[in-house]
Amino acid sequence: MTRHLARILAGTLCAAAAAAQAQSPADIALLGPELAAQQGRVVLHEDATHHIRTIRATLPPNQDLQPHGPDQGYFIVTVISGTLELGFGTEFDATRLQTLPPGSVFTHPVSQKHFARTGDEPVVLQITSIQPD
Repeated sequence: MTRHLARILAGTLCAAAAAAQAQSPADIALLGPELAAQQGRVVLHEDATHHIRTIRATLPPNQDLQPHGPDQGYFIVTVISGTLELGFGTEFDATRLQTLPPGSVFTHPVSQKHFARTGDEPVVLQITSIQPD
């Protein structure tokens, strides 16, 4: 069993190494007022074999996002810039908003709804989704 596990791990590491990549902020064409106004999105990485996708999204300023969430999979969200106010539940409730400054992270399991509000500046999020096989 130990050899079988070692082979699985080695295969996973080789696949990950083959897909390794690095991007500097200059390589990510997303930011700018015209894209922020359109909720600009760019795919940073997509691995169909492991069902993982990472995007960077810009949310416009002064927006309320009504409750929404994934139908499947798991999400990990990092606030890159701006300040996001976030709450969990099926109805928008401003009293339940939590302030998430840059560097904050939240996770999002399947069928859980969240709602959000942006402030006076755009909010840039990095979202990694892990989908089931």
